[in-house]
Amino acid sequence: MEDSALLRPGNRRKGEPHALARANLGKPAPCEKLHGGFAACAIFGAVTSRLSSGAIVILICLMAAPVSSQETQAPDGAQRTRTGQAEPPSILPLPTPPLTAYPLELLGLLGPQAQRGPITLIPSIAVSEEYTDNLFQNNNDRQSDFITGFSPALTLLVNRPSYQISAGYSFTSEIYAIESRFSGPFNRQGFVGNSLFRLTPQLTLTALDTFLYDRNGNITSQRTTGRQESWTNTFTPGVAWQATAQSLLSVNATYTALRFPGGGTGLDSDTYQLQGTFAYTFTPRFTGTVGYRFTYLDLERSDNSTTHTPTLGFIYRLTPTLTAALSGGPAITDIRGETFITPYIAASLTKQFQWVSATIQYNRDVSTAGGFGGTTDTQTASGTLAVFALRGLTVAFTPAYTKSESVSNRQAGQVDVQSFSLGLSALYQIARYVGVFAGYNFLHERTGNSSSQQADIDQNRVRIGVQFGYPFNFD
Repeated sequence: MEDSALLRPGNRRKGEPHALARANLGKPAPCEKLHGGFAACAIFGAVTSRLSSGAIVILICLMAAPVSSQETQAPDGAQRTRTGQAEPPSILPLPTPPLTAYPLELLGLLGPQAQRGPITLIPSIAVSEEYTDNLFQNNNDRQSDFITGFSPALTLLVNRPSYQISAGYSFTSEIYAIESRFSGPFNRQGFVGNSLFRLTPQLTLTALDTFLYDRNGNITSQRTTGRQESWTNTFTPGVAWQATAQSLLSVNATYTALRFPGGGTGLDSDTYQLQGTFAYTFTPRFTGTVGYRFTYLDLERSDNSTTHTPTLGFIYRLTPTLTAALSGGPAITDIRGETFITPYIAASLTKQFQWVSATIQYNRDVSTAGGFGGTTDTQTASGTLAVFALRGLTVAFTPAYTKSESVSNRQAGQVDVQSFSLGLSALYQIARYVGVFAGYNFLHERTGNSSSQQADIDQNRVRIGVQFGYPFNFD
């Protein structure tokens, strides 16, 4: 979970670290908007021990939010609400959508907003050009193409003392230069919604929803079996109760649907999850956590499973700018009456400066393997480096490695897949409503001999575009 404060409208005080540099718990920091709403994106991916070719994604977007001539300040409510009441400890942030859930046209939803009123509506239109050197995500049928896209988008930002809402929807109509049969409207769609309601100073409700539709399976499912029509939707309601000044109890439920309606080898899945966490602050530097999570996986062409995961962990602030977090426990999985125990681990180390944030993270958990389906033991190692060196310029670097293997060697549809991606992105604000966004993206994916489905993918993608929009503010 990323710190929800990153999504709250507000300004940064002089001398404070940039909001992205304050992201805690070791999560890869989300895109951060600079000087009036221009967003920088840390592109995520996955890593494997075998690297072959590199991949590139370059994107140029003109964001809709206006540029403010004033210094931005820290997001309002990071420690206290507008009424002066203490919020839940920032060390246990409220759930927010992951960075990968935000289409490029909706990156303006991230970071503090330069609003003149409590409600801001931003319609926009983007024109882009994309190049891919592996259209079908198959090294045995490697074809390149140029894709012209037209992307209308609409975002809504509401900032009230007792509730905040940020939501956006975009779709892209595409024209393929070579494979014209793929041209059409609504080829890509994305929706991101995030809301927070403070019923009382101690009780907070949250709800978030993300929807992605694409023909690049790594966009919707992270691990892809090749080019195929697919969509995913995740809905997460939650509640956080600050019982005392030192203790916090949070409960979240999550439902994720992954579908592959077109022809292809991707497998549908439904994930149901319920998680409760209790955090207690023993000292200003040390907080202990205890939790429990229940997961049910409903899988296509594979045995369904249930997993019980009790956890015990801590968050320790080594220095004012260096934070370590560790949580672990047994993941007890039942598949057709057989019980399997695998380790659950979530570890991170975050270094924060005023203009730089660096994070390394390792996670191990039971989940599905995207389009490969199955109940898998998944390990992910990732890093994030975000640099804010000059006014209007942001650079982010995000490598990641993911390995997924079936929990049981007797379950139907064996999975053994490794993937690596590398992201390098840069944002330069050039005018009041104009921003230049550039990035590098690398995708490399391989499967083992035991995997029921095979994948051999190396893909380069380059995209440049301009987005025009204008904010309407309401009282």
